[in-house]
Amino acid sequence: MERPRKIVDKYNMDGHKMLWHLDRVAEWQSGKRIAPLHIDLGISTGCNMACTYCYGFLQGRSGYGTDKKGRFNMPREAVLRLFSDAKETGVRSIALIGEGENTLHPDLDEIVQVARTRDLDLSLATNAVRLDKFDPANLLSGLKWLRVNISAATPESFQQIHQVSQLDRVLRNVRELVEVKKSGGHDCTIGLQMVVTKENFNDIAPLAKLGQDLGVDYFVVKSCSDTYDGLLDAPRDGYQNIHDILLEAESYSTDTYTVSVKWHKITNCGWKDYDICYGTQFILNISGDGSVFPCGHWFNFNREEFLMGNIIETSFAEILASDRYKEVQDKIQTVNVNRDCESNCRQHYVNRFLWEISNPVTHQNFV
Repeated sequence: MERPRKIVDKYNMDGHKMLWHLDRVAEWQSGKRIAPLHIDLGISTGCNMACTYCYGFLQGRSGYGTDKKGRFNMPREAVLRLFSDAKETGVRSIALIGEGENTLHPDLDEIVQVARTRDLDLSLATNAVRLDKFDPANLLSGLKWLRVNISAATPESFQQIHQVSQLDRVLRNVRELVEVKKSGGHDCTIGLQMVVTKENFNDIAPLAKLGQDLGVDYFVVKSCSDTYDGLLDAPRDGYQNIHDILLEAESYSTDTYTVSVKWHKITNCGWKDYDICYGTQFILNISGDGSVFPCGHWFNFNREEFLMGNIIETSFAEILASDRYKEVQDKIQTVNVNRDCESNCRQHYVNRFLWEISNPVTHQNFV
């Protein structure tokens, strides 16, 4: 199958946005201690799904099910204090993405609105099961984007991949979001995201078509992040066999709907073509229990070695200025990125960019 017309991906899903933050990059290059540009933040450690590909299981995620057994919701005061600290220290965006499902937090509505009053860019990734528990207009007015993680297109495959029978509810909630966005004139971008595993190749194109039918803004297809020894059994080499399926998925793109395949991550077999992780200085992770780490991989791997502090106990500003923060960031640069880390991690695209500018080519003036 030939590749369809050029896909205009204004969201730059298969890349990074560092070129719009060259002021912070210049500070980093000069050796200054910088604040991260972005934080991936969890506000709950529990989840109401058990997705087969979920890295949260390897991060020590607790509390399967919607009850409170084993689940910890971050105190609202700690979240709101973080927002103030983040804005003051130079953080430019926060995504509610963690090892758990953040719609399990009872104060989500307030949290979203406070971020808006602080003029802080906020987004939410969710499985959408509990979106009907919150005011959609409130969410859409306070978020820059809302992404629904869905990796199966039929009730049968949904049960197999997500381990719950909630497909109808998820789709109903997405439809309501789209309707409220249109009727209320909200700017919030609504998207779907699929993680491709060995079990859901046949769901890729149907999900792309479903996203178009639902009226969302985009559908992104990504590889499954895994450990070097394959604890999640990600396909890696198997992704090479679904090229035509991915092209078919892209063909559903329109002028108002983008199907974005993360081709680089799909085709690199999980291999990182750089030696040092610099990206954690620009993208930081905070667990649902308040613990601050350079990235989510260390939530449960060598936890004490890479723990920087906890925002429930200490302000983020103090953690950022601490000797411990610098010590851990320095230590990150000594890890083997192809053995000690997860494949195709959150910082991957940023790392490729930072590695390239840190290792200039010969004859660089011959542009």
